[in-house]
Amino acid sequence: MSAPVLPPVADTSGPHSRGAQVALGVFLAVLLGLLAVRGYGNRLGARPTDPAATDLTDLNSADLTELAQVPGVGPKMAEAIVVHRHMHGPFKSVDELKNVRGIGPITFEKIRPHFRAGPLSAAPAEITSTSFSSPVLGPTPASVGVKKIQPGEPPINVNTATREELQRLPSVGPVTAQAIVASRTNAPFQTVNDLDKVKGIGPRTLEKLRPFVVVK
Repeated sequence: MSAPVLPPVADTSGPHSRGAQVALGVFLAVLLGLLAVRGYGNRLGARPTDPAATDLTDLNSADLTELAQVPGVGPKMAEAIVVHRHMHGPFKSVDELKNVRGIGPITFEKIRPHFRAGPLSAAPAEITSTSFSSPVLGPTPASVGVKKIQPGEPPINVNTATREELQRLPSVGPVTAQAIVASRTNAPFQTVNDLDKVKGIGPRTLEKLRPFVVVK
């Protein structure tokens, strides 16, 4: 019996086989390259959607002009912010804008993204002669830089003191000083306790004022 004839073994060293291997290698390289480009491209494409860094206005260092230029603020609100800052000290957080006269919840949400509260030491003592004037406060230059009254100094007569003199009292700024003047215009104060009827002066503020005021 003759031995079975086996089929010829394919020659893998031929030019056709090497060409197929090269083509496969090129295909894999291109595929890996496309995957790498796609992944990197996604990261690049995400960059435009990242929030752009913006220069926020510092509530504690911005002057009236800078505040008034913030979208949604304007001159009147800028002045209210400066007056509040002068009366109550630097803003500890942007949320304290809610306490500024004339800023309600809707307005606050609108202007909040434009502000930051910088270091407390950065608050300026300014309302310059170029400041906006207020129909309530009048010209404001004299309202800033007022030296507060110290223990031992002569008390201030709330029936005759000017608005600037009244601002020397503890916790009294331009708005409260104007309120005192308006209240005594209707009727002079009879006793120190009458100050409790002035808008903006509560029991605590009255106790702070009591050692420094007289009624004559």
